[in-house]
Amino acid sequence: MKFSMEPAETTKNIYIFALIAFAFLFSVSVRLTWAYWATNTIDGSAFKWNDEFMVTTNDSYYWAEGARDLIFCDKDSASAGEYYQQNCHQENDLSPVDQSLPIITQALYNVLPFSLETIMFYMPAFAGSLLVIPFILIGKRLHLLLAGFIAALIASVGTSYYSRTVLGYYDTDIFNLFFPMLLVWSLTLALKTKTKSYILLTGIEIAVYRWCYPQSYSLECAFLALVLLYTLIYERKSIFHYQLLSIMLIGMVDLPFAFRFGGVIIVYLISLREELNRFSLYILIACGIIFFLAGGINPIMYRLNVFIFQRDGTVADGALHFYSVAQTIVEAKTIDIYEIASKMSGGALLFVISIIGYVWLCLRQPVMLIMLPLLGLGLLSLSGGLRFVMYAIPVGAFGMGFFILRITELINAYVNNKKTAFFTSLAFVCVMTVLSLYPLVKVAWDYKSYSVFNREEVGLIENFGGNVSREDYVITWWDYGYPIRYYADVKTLVDGGKHDGDVNFPVSFALSHDQKSAAQMARLDVEYTEKRAEVIKNNQSIPNNNVAWIMNEYSFTDSNDFVLSLKTDIQLPEKTRDIYFYLPYRMLDIYPTIMNFSHLDLMNGEPRQPFFYISRNFEDTSATLFLDRSRGKSYFYIDKQQGKLITPPPNNNSIPLKRFVVIGYDDKGALYKNIQNMHFNGVYSLVYLRTYNAFLVIDEAMYNSVYFKLFYLEEYDENLFEFISGNPYAKIYKLKI
Repeated sequence: MKFSMEPAETTKNIYIFALIAFAFLFSVSVRLTWAYWATNTIDGSAFKWNDEFMVTTNDSYYWAEGARDLIFCDKDSASAGEYYQQNCHQENDLSPVDQSLPIITQALYNVLPFSLETIMFYMPAFAGSLLVIPFILIGKRLHLLLAGFIAALIASVGTSYYSRTVLGYYDTDIFNLFFPMLLVWSLTLALKTKTKSYILLTGIEIAVYRWCYPQSYSLECAFLALVLLYTLIYERKSIFHYQLLSIMLIGMVDLPFAFRFGGVIIVYLISLREELNRFSLYILIACGIIFFLAGGINPIMYRLNVFIFQRDGTVADGALHFYSVAQTIVEAKTIDIYEIASKMSGGALLFVISIIGYVWLCLRQPVMLIMLPLLGLGLLSLSGGLRFVMYAIPVGAFGMGFFILRITELINAYVNNKKTAFFTSLAFVCVMTVLSLYPLVKVAWDYKSYSVFNREEVGLIENFGGNVSREDYVITWWDYGYPIRYYADVKTLVDGGKHDGDVNFPVSFALSHDQKSAAQMARLDVEYTEKRAEVIKNNQSIPNNNVAWIMNEYSFTDSNDFVLSLKTDIQLPEKTRDIYFYLPYRMLDIYPTIMNFSHLDLMNGEPRQPFFYISRNFEDTSATLFLDRSRGKSYFYIDKQQGKLITPPPNNNSIPLKRFVVIGYDDKGALYKNIQNMHFNGVYSLVYLRTYNAFLVIDEAMYNSVYFKLFYLEEYDENLFEFISGNPYAKIYKLKI
């Protein structure tokens, strides 16, 4: 009695559908646990706005903006000009109305009886669970159905993948394993059967993959390179392989989707004409030329440059040196092999078993070497960062599935009693599958993501948006760019996709310098951003960043002279729109990072970081305020009698405090503050944020910055700023110049 999941007739599709349905429902159910937790938490409504769950990532609002603009506009009744100016979105607002996810969302909205918010919130759970389909199809084709089924269960809840397909994670990441595994399926079938219909499927999958997830280019190139290597070693004269490579190249061409899709169909139709087979090599060469002329490996080099090579802190842009954004992205931080094992398989032992299983699988089914690009990209996390781990999950999942299957085969081979062998195999499969799934499901259950903004912030932003023009700009950090655009329907200078060092510099400057310099920088950057769009439209040549362009037009060759000039009454460009500052409390923890982008010498990249220290783990005694009591000893503390800051060992410097400030809000949300001057020659200010139960130690540059003066003290130059609205969570000011 052999234990097997293979049906008597493997062509019985109902059996395959049942396995897919079970795995799909398992994957969705695990994801729905978040909604159960959020609904039954102490304040479940904190995750909702207008009684709808809010999305849980900043980038989600980018796609949400595009979906909103597509759904709630009437472009059929507008001229081309009106479409951009009135009905959907305005020029230069960066709304992704032509991207895949908003278009798919619009289609779903048109056929489903749900709100846009509901569709966006639940889409990751259902779209992310589609991953189980190619796993089971691959298992069916290789007669490894048990391995494919177990792999589908494991991969669907793999920690790194789950965290990017959890409820509310409305992003194109929901496609970033489904399509690669479809490619593995079609390439496996193509290479094993040499059936031309699978060539067509491969080409279509690549073209659609690029449309749904543009960052797929490097992975597609890796698949292409592997097929090319196999062809050069084993199939140098294979017409079929030439045709497969040709259609992959055309599907990858860095041109619009319509060209790629049409090119795939044309190459496929040519491959069907036997009289043209003798030209297959020349067609491959022609496709290769088109591939390189259309951009070739440029997108790959760009991604490598951003996530791997730009790690020295600054990025030279012409004569100026800007701070590298890669230094600040959590997903770009390198991790070790133990964390990879945890994110990929749930633990070190399971990781080792999975790798053994994958090697074993490749020895039995060499065609599964086609998954090596996924493993390679996953291991790139060692240098490229956390974001790459999920690509290795399918490899580990299939490895574990095959390992379990192979052990059951050995049990059946060496246990003479068929009944005993069957039940032993069944028990082994169940125990190993549960052990493999348990750590992953536990992490999923414990995973608690939160909405990007709370209700008070959303209410503030949405009310603000109803009273301003779509052409107006909001100055805030890039973390909040997408949500601001979604709820207020205004423009921003930086966001989750536009945040290189050169565009971050002016925004960082406007948030972290004195009010006059910040106000003038904000006006300059906004007007030159709009001006840049017009100049580019007319194909005129200008410097590649606004700072260099402004310096050039104001006749500055040294950025330090330009920065100093902002303290004076310089001639500003004509005002074409209003500018607002959005200053949230939540920006406090990332404020040191924000300052990094503008507190540096652009001529050489040397930092000029103001002093900033925040403590929420403090202990207050009669004589001493210990700002950090971690690990049993103080690192910073305040001598209350002398009014001095004592720095950590070994220096133990005693630094006089300039002032002590207490800031808080009463029951009605009104600000109160008490400023006590201490030493006239003091260097730092000690600030107690009573409402937030936190202490700050800051220097004069930080104390006089726009963020601190306007948000915490509400002390603003009335010639430069006007208070619009606010609460303890966020405040909005209007720029008056």
